Amino acid sequence: MKTAFRKAIHQLDVLLAPLVLATLREQNAFNTYLFHALFKDREELKLHLCDPQQQVTVGMFRDFVIYHLEKGYTFVSVPDVLKGLEPDKKYLMITFDDGYYNNHRALPILEEFQVPATFFVSVNHVLQEKAFWWDVAYREGKKAGKTDGEILAEKNMLLSKTDDEVERYLEAEYGERAFQPVSDTDRPMTADELRKFSQHPLVHIGNHTCDHAVLPNYSEEGVERQIVEAQVKLERIIGYRPLSIAYPCGDYTNHTLEVCRREGIALGITVHHAKNFYSSLHDRNSLLTLNRFTIWGTEELKSQCDFYRSDYHILEKMRNLYHRIRPQHQYQKNSQRIV
Repeated sequence: MKTAFRKAIHQLDVLLAPLVLATLREQNAFNTYLFHALFKDREELKLHLCDPQQQVTVGMFRDFVIYHLEKGYTFVSVPDVLKGLEPDKKYLMITFDDGYYNNHRALPILEEFQVPATFFVSVNHVLQEKAFWWDVAYREGKKAGKTDGEILAEKNMLLSKTDDEVERYLEAEYGERAFQPVSDTDRPMTADELRKFSQHPLVHIGNHTCDHAVLPNYSEEGVERQIVEAQVKLERIIGYRPLSIAYPCGDYTNHTLEVCRREGIALGITVHHAKNFYSSLHDRNSLLTLNRFTIWGTEELKSQCDFYRSDYHILEKMRNLYHRIRPQHQYQKNSQRIV
């Protein structure tokens, strides 16, 4: 389907979501949501200290929690999910990726409403106290006068490389000091900060690989190193091996899942936008490939949440029909590399 047409149908789904929710009873499910950096306010975004990514502020995050509490959601942690969830409720798990120091800004809100959250940490950024490469590309690209389109194209190109290749490219482009954080906004936590952070009763730490590795770019040996070493290093810092992983960019391979099982990781999260229904929570493979929604600070919060909660989407129906009627060999040819 053409992009413009797809966007138009998506906007129609967004507009219809409140009507669908008012007409049809929402199905009980387990929903997970993705956050990265947490900005103090809109003014901080204008400083260009790091990649704005989702552009979510502290106030928006608080409103997100309030919205779902008012809609009857029960907030859960990784241990809660692994112990088993009763199918007669709606559940939600908050997740933050990467290990930004600014994630500390979530704690007062978690405490205010007594809801847990899981923080997936790229541990070598913590241990080496280096900036995340996408922040380097954005911040230094802005300084160099690159347009947002040029910076985006550069980041998309770098997503096909290993972490070593990315760092060599950016150091050649912007200098050896480019990976030095410039503020509390863009820096990862230190090891001591992560240790203290992990001891909070509402905080759970997960694996996000050693170097935020986009795993299909790596050999099988490289995949094992990224996951296994992250488990070992995180255990040294926080005192336990994580039971969960968020695959950087949502990408994984069959070998990735084998390594996770071997390392005692029982819950894995992608970035595929969909609800998780209870049947998936009893299947070992499905539990390692859970879906996750993304909230955007550039869009109205209630509309996004209504859309994700809605169980009827015209665009999804059209996609399903498209896949049923096109030739099977064409479907196999164009199927996703992630299985």
